[in-house]
Amino acid sequence: MIVRAAPPEHYGWIAKRAGLVCGPSFRAIEAVDASGKVHGMVGYDGWTPNAVQMHVALDNPAALRALLKPGFSIPFVEFGRGVALATVLGTNERSLELVPRLGFRFAHRIVDGYEPGVDVLLFEMRREDCRWLGGVRKAA
Repeated sequence: MIVRAAPPEHYGWIAKRAGLVCGPSFRAIEAVDASGKVHGMVGYDGWTPNAVQMHVALDNPAALRALLKPGFSIPFVEFGRGVALATVLGTNERSLELVPRLGFRFAHRIVDGYEPGVDVLLFEMRREDCRWLGGVRKAA
């Protein structure tokens, strides 16, 4: 897998799979095979001075392995943010299993936050707790 910056014309790939609206501040990286087919993407939006919201979509488990280190290096090292956030619908069982395995910690449940009967769960990861950086830490 090759990991590269995703061009804006590829943002629809993650938008469709993650139910996103990709606004002007949205950026992403993608894992592609030798033919250029996208197998996974990590997107970033909701930038604040110290945090960013991350979104992950995968069609192939190998894409996750390829995206882990660069996916967390972008917010924590390249942009110097201290917190990464992930919002997950309470009905999205696959994401509710994956996000904690990546190291995110549950922060808050918004009851009926998506629609009546569907909660939104907020997870956070702090730079100092990110095990995917391989010892690289940018000064705060």
